[in-house]
Amino acid sequence: MDLGYLIAAIMPYVAVAFFVFGLGYKIIFWSKAPVNLHWELFPYPHTVSEQLKEMLTEVFTLRSLYLFNRKFWLPSLMMHYGIYLVVTWLVVLLLGFPFAPYLGMLGGVLALAGSFSLLLLRLFIDEVRKISVPVEYFNLIFIFLLALSSLFTGFLADFQVRFYLLSLFTLKPALSIVANYHVPLLLLELFLIYVPFTRMAHFAVKFFTYHKIKWGELH
Repeated sequence: MDLGYLIAAIMPYVAVAFFVFGLGYKIIFWSKAPVNLHWELFPYPHTVSEQLKEMLTEVFTLRSLYLFNRKFWLPSLMMHYGIYLVVTWLVVLLLGFPFAPYLGMLGGVLALAGSFSLLLLRLFIDEVRKISVPVEYFNLIFIFLLALSSLFTGFLADFQVRFYLLSLFTLKPALSIVANYHVPLLLLELFLIYVPFTRMAHFAVKFFTYHKIKWGELH
């Protein structure tokens, strides 16, 4: 089997399946897991609107990191916003908005700069290096290489990628469109497979982190 065909025609379906079912398993596991320590934290938000505000504030500002580990805050914010923008790029690209490539490029730059800055902090700040484990370096390098390859090849800037993505829905992948993008495409596929089985899947279980740990007394 041709490697290009494997990357562009087979792996996209495998990667999405792993991502969806992996996250589904993680969500079900967390929903059924007992709270190992019932630790009541006050004050806590009582209403749905207050709870949503608390969660969204943390997601979009990383407030806890800003308050307790500020040197990591800006690079982490850059990396997270880069990922948010790349996800937004995917959505608006599929919808056909012509400004999608600009979002993709900006997201790639932020993810690249953020992951690289975090890697440097872990490497050169002694107290951080002592508590860092190999997987944390691996995750940052993975994100850095994915962003770098996507920017370097022009993958995020090419509006034609939209037609390849749409062709996947018809089960007739337009292989010629992504002939020059096999490296970022493969890294993206491997990333989707990898994420559900790592701590990077925390975005999918944020609800349980708050409701079963921080606000467990509400139930």
